Amino acid sequence: MLALRLDEFASIIGGRPVGDGSIEVVGVCPPHEPAEGHVIFWRSRGPLGVSVGPAGLVALKGLVRPPLWGVEVEDLDGAWVRALECFDPPLEFQGLHPTAVIHPEASIGMGVHVGPYCVVEQGAVVEDGAWLQAFVYVGRMARIGAGSVLQAFSVVQDRCEVGAHCRIHSCAVVGCDGFGFVEGADGERIKVPQIGIAVLGDRVEMGSCSTVDRATVGATRVMEGVKMDDHVHVAHNCEIGPNSVLVAYSGVAGSARLGRSVVMAAQSGVRDHVTVGDRCVIAARGGVVKDLPAGSFVSGFPARDHREELRLQGLVRRLPDLLERLKALEARVRDLESRRGDGA
Repeated sequence: MLALRLDEFASIIGGRPVGDGSIEVVGVCPPHEPAEGHVIFWRSRGPLGVSVGPAGLVALKGLVRPPLWGVEVEDLDGAWVRALECFDPPLEFQGLHPTAVIHPEASIGMGVHVGPYCVVEQGAVVEDGAWLQAFVYVGRMARIGAGSVLQAFSVVQDRCEVGAHCRIHSCAVVGCDGFGFVEGADGERIKVPQIGIAVLGDRVEMGSCSTVDRATVGATRVMEGVKMDDHVHVAHNCEIGPNSVLVAYSGVAGSARLGRSVVMAAQSGVRDHVTVGDRCVIAARGGVVKDLPAGSFVSGFPARDHREELRLQGLVRRLPDLLERLKALEARVRDLESRRGDGA
């Protein structure tokens, strides 16, 4: 187990130690499970609301006071990432496992780990420092960039490309066929050959069971820095702009274009051939059916400005009450008309 002196740990995460600098820090723990030698990250700007017991505390300036020990920081998010990196065990590069099947015409770089039962096909290139866990498939003429990590049962199909320092989680697929069919004269669905490729830029992360389809022709492109959650689908010939985030169960239909830093929340979708501008946010279950200008924040189906959607949802919630009021008014009108008839 890695152990760091408190003063060393504080220096690494960019903060100031409070208490005995020789205390050993061995990990990070959640607030409801304090453990000796661990630190808790307190994200509130207010006073500590839980007992940390034997654990230390990482918090904003002024919140770590004796008898508590820990670290004061100004950038809590940055400190959180650096702290977790301290205790994230490094991957073990053990070389080429004897059960791996590597074609003699494949190219394997320096320091590459190819785990049990992986398959690397003819002409594939796996660049320096890449890490293939187990049962990973790399197709013919495919390319895996330097330092990328492919977890168990992930697949990169023929001629597709994964950039440097990407992370492909278990059961994710890069380059499966796009969903393309035409209807024949007899009504049968005829498959359209998908002869393009899928290309992932540098530092892309794909969650478990996510898919990026190969293009019908040309390339499906996921640009650098894109982060995809589990169960995300990117269809053929799409382009996903740099640093965009696609949350679980979101989907982008064929030939759609997402700009830079777009956020698609859970279960949201974008229709085929639609363009979504830079920095747009699509709320959970939002369905985009037409182009969105840069900076839009939309929700609902069909997706519209989020504030407008909230107003509409407020009106929908009032419909039962409005219906009862309408019924009462109708009854009153009928009563008044009846009285006028009697008076006549």
